[in-house]
Amino acid sequence: MPTTYLDASLTASRARVSPGIRSILTGLLKEALVVVMNDQYHYRVEFGPDVLPQFHTVSWDLACSCSQGEDCPAVTAVKKHLKDGGQPADTPRPGYWPTIPHKCPICAGMVHYNPQLSSKHRGLGWTCENDKAHYWAHQGQVLAQAAKGKVAPLDNEAAFPFPEGYDPNREYPATTCRHCGQPI
Repeated sequence: MPTTYLDASLTASRARVSPGIRSILTGLLKEALVVVMNDQYHYRVEFGPDVLPQFHTVSWDLACSCSQGEDCPAVTAVKKHLKDGGQPADTPRPGYWPTIPHKCPICAGMVHYNPQLSSKHRGLGWTCENDKAHYWAHQGQVLAQAAKGKVAPLDNEAAFPFPEGYDPNREYPATTCRHCGQPI
């Protein structure tokens, strides 16, 4: 079998309008092997030795790491895998990025890796080309959504308990200055 190159001419969007491309991609999808990777957030799609690139990595939000992104046939293979009852990849908790997003969640602009914003709690840091504050704006949105309806009322004693044996109504003796003896 001749080698098939998955480039911009063989995309999912072109398969929708071209019967020839559709038949090529349908054949590739029948042979595609889809597995969830060890990090649990990505799929590994193997098209076999006659397809270049042979291996593709598709994220939990269905975008391939190759130049075709969401239009890659590997994304279609993952969708087929899920439709057939295959194991889904885990979705990271809100605000945590195991990889940088494919586009800015605020404005859909291009993003770039920013190691200064990375942390073990938020994952990989990124910067939006349109506005560097979008990373923090998104983190703020995540916190606001998490806190919505979950804030304890300030007068709730169960939310702010006193330590054992503490009397909040206790009267403290007057404090005096050790030098002059005057009350403070």
